[in-house]
Amino acid sequence: MRPDGTPGAALVRRARHGAALWRAAPGAVVLASGAHGEAEAIGAICRAEGVPEDRLLLECAARNTAQNIALSAPILAARGIAQVTLVTDYYHLPRARLLAARAGLRAAGAAPRHGIGRPHRHAWLVLREAAALVAALSARHRP
Repeated sequence: MRPDGTPGAALVRRARHGAALWRAAPGAVVLASGAHGEAEAIGAICRAEGVPEDRLLLECAARNTAQNIALSAPILAARGIAQVTLVTDYYHLPRARLLAARAGLRAAGAAPRHGIGRPHRHAWLVLREAAALVAALSARHRP
């Protein structure tokens, strides 16, 4: 989320992709996760893209990827859901899938089309995510 409370481009891109996946499988649910208005913004974008309210679940406390997974897993388990499709940018999928597996979820990944944008920004995101993946691989199972 931007400082003014509006969703950034990545959140919008990911939410729209999640809504498109839902349209291809309307029996599914969309679980939006994130604190500081992220889950609510994802939900609003998904509703605007045609996802009905009864197919949306919100988890509004997670402040990072590990918490996104850890706090979403019980919500999914309560509905008998153990197989999920994680929607995030391609460079983030390996770590998200690792964390989902540790939480007992079978997770596929789906990344929206992503324009490279400014090369230095893209390089920073990829390098940051590589470091986070190394940390996750070496960490114990804690969010």
